[in-house]
Amino acid sequence: MPFFIPFAVGGLVLTALGLGVRKVLTETGVTTPEDARLAQARERHRGAVAALRADRLQVRDGVASHGALQARVHAEVLVPFGALLARLERWGHVQEAELLEPEALEALRALLRESPSRAARRNGPLLGAGVEVPAELESVLAWLDRGWLDEDSPPVVLDGTPLYAAISARAILSGSAPEEGARALDEASALLARTTAFLGALRTRLTALEQRVAGLHGRASAQLAYLDAASFEAGGEEPRERLTRLAVLVGQLAVLLRTPVLSSEGRLTPMLAARAEDDVPSNG
Repeated sequence: MPFFIPFAVGGLVLTALGLGVRKVLTETGVTTPEDARLAQARERHRGAVAALRADRLQVRDGVASHGALQARVHAEVLVPFGALLARLERWGHVQEAELLEPEALEALRALLRESPSRAARRNGPLLGAGVEVPAELESVLAWLDRGWLDEDSPPVVLDGTPLYAAISARAILSGSAPEEGARALDEASALLARTTAFLGALRTRLTALEQRVAGLHGRASAQLAYLDAASFEAGGEEPRERLTRLAVLVGQLAVLLRTPVLSSEGRLTPMLAARAEDDVPSNG
């Protein structure tokens, strides 16, 4: 006698059988070697992206810290020193060219021409205070500040690595077979690891520069506390000696504040060599 399964019941039976087979395959971990390699490459890529994002946040915090210090130096040292120097020149006591080397004098004049804005505090630590942002670095600075990447926006290229192309797994895997996709993801992970190391070096440079500026800022502030224009009326040597020492500190501060950390190509610039005035005693 033939055995028939009603259509509606038969559909349920076949569906159950199908789900059962899928469950067995899933539970036993049945997958192709190519799919396994792709899954592992995806995981490595996710880790590389997370590391890059974490270092970007640390660089952003370092930029904010140094930008705030640059603003304090401008307000507490450069502006008062410029006012003192201008008054002494009007009274015929000194000439600025006698006190400051040409590079320091140029840097000081440039810094005194403008007051640090919010944008300047964001860009100054990386490009030098008061320096106009090159067009090719605008997208890099925006990414360092906000972390946004968009396929249709201007490309963000840091240390030679196009970040969107290296971060977007969807773009990397588009149209690729599993084996090719795994290889492409691993290549992107290597690029991201190199860029993360670059961000670490950038953060180290920013920290070292901030420490030098902070030391000079403290010494220059102490020297300023002992000087005022009226002290030059007596014609003694001590005020002039103090002014000379202060000018050395202020000149080095101005040069450091104008020193870029990033080149217009988004690479690290050579570090400015330490000078003797970095260690000048604050009460000397």
